[in-house]
Amino acid sequence: MLFIICALVACVPALYKPSAEHAERSGRKLDDLKQGRQLYIDHCGSCHQLYLPRQFDPVTWKKSVHSMETRAKIDTNQRQLILWYLTSE
Repeated sequence: MLFIICALVACVPALYKPSAEHAERSGRKLDDLKQGRQLYIDHCGSCHQLYLPRQFDPVTWKKSVHSMETRAKIDTNQRQLILWYLTSE
């Protein structure tokens, strides 16, 4: 269990932090991107390693997040916020 916590904590700093530039480029609100990042950390990182957003293309992220929605206990709005974060870098 300690290993999992250490692995999660080690990855979190590598996740990009949304900026005004990311928001402008993606056409999303900065607060939505920040909330999506936190949801990704809290819900996805509680069970497995977090992947960096740039590791997958938007289509792959959409399929992956959609398939995990029930297990991650996220609703449709939370899923969308996570996807916006993962695809706005």
